[in-house]
Amino acid sequence: MRTPLSPTRRRTTIAILAFALLHLPVAQSIADEATPVFDVQDLYDSTRIPNVTVATDGTVLAFAGSGHVLRRSEDGGKTWSPAQEVGSDAGGSAIVDTNTGDVMVVRSKRGFLWRSSDHGKTWKRETITVKPNPLGHGAVDGVGAQTACSESGVTLRHGKHKGRLLMPARVQPPEGNNDQEWWPYNYNTAIYSDDGGKTWQTSGPVQSGTGEGTLAELSTGTIYYNSRSHMSIDHRRRIAYSHDGGAMFVDWRVCDVLREVGQPFYFKYGTKPSYGCNAGLVRLPLEATGGKDVLLFSTPDDPGGNRVKMTVWASFDRGMTWPVKRLVYEGLSAYSSLAAAKDGTVYLLFERGKKKLYESVAVARFNLAWLTEGRE
Repeated sequence: MRTPLSPTRRRTTIAILAFALLHLPVAQSIADEATPVFDVQDLYDSTRIPNVTVATDGTVLAFAGSGHVLRRSEDGGKTWSPAQEVGSDAGGSAIVDTNTGDVMVVRSKRGFLWRSSDHGKTWKRETITVKPNPLGHGAVDGVGAQTACSESGVTLRHGKHKGRLLMPARVQPPEGNNDQEWWPYNYNTAIYSDDGGKTWQTSGPVQSGTGEGTLAELSTGTIYYNSRSHMSIDHRRRIAYSHDGGAMFVDWRVCDVLREVGQPFYFKYGTKPSYGCNAGLVRLPLEATGGKDVLLFSTPDDPGGNRVKMTVWASFDRGMTWPVKRLVYEGLSAYSSLAAAKDGTVYLLFERGKKKLYESVAVARFNLAWLTEGRE
């Protein structure tokens, strides 16, 4: 028999539902102005770790191999250039500096980045300075902050820290150890730069037991951080916020809607928390939403289960509720990354397979009109 909700929890649930219903007309009004668009195509074979972003001139940049290789599209994702190497030792995650138009693939743990000043056509290697947080984590010569496998970074557009470059990252002490006994000491964080990517400061911890983060700036200037969790018996994503441009993260909570997949691993301590999965997150450009905060999130949709059913969710209330979701690919699916163009076209770069995982990296191209057709 189902346990009845307490009066306090009942009032909270009703309030959240009412808030979600209030914001659905916003989504529908945006979507009604466009014709639904959806297509999907494979871009890479036998490689992993996707990362997608959109340059300031509208070129779509689809990275794989954790930022090592790149394919470009200058026609909104319809056709793609041949794969090119970003650099011999390129790796990490990408960010577009909207102040200058430069694109960077930042490998903070190794102390360098690869920069492009022509929207991804050519690249140059630069040494960078990475400063540790008060725990001493983040410096190149110690326990480093790693951007690899996290979502793309953003340029802040609002508030006191407007123009700051901010990227999700993770710390794994001892260095790079992902064994289960070390999960309580692993945590997501961020790195930020106020000088165009020459110097980066490592932020405070987001929450222990997290890894491979995503973040988005809301129109209020608040940073919304959504984490993969290695220690979630409840199979739920972990959420945090920053009100100071990404230096400190507070107000940790769990998300009731966005859930983690598991993995068929053996856990020697007798518990089976969701090992989780890298995910994608983007806030649609305000130019495409009439100034409204619309967040999209992507991950496999099999809570506590396998990496299958790549799905995209939408939130219209700054991540408090996620009333819209739609299946993108039914089969085997894993890591993903999201980006959006100024006209509202969304690009989902994700790992998928027919017979086994990681057979290819595919790109799905769609808009909010297509996504809201799947409103539940």
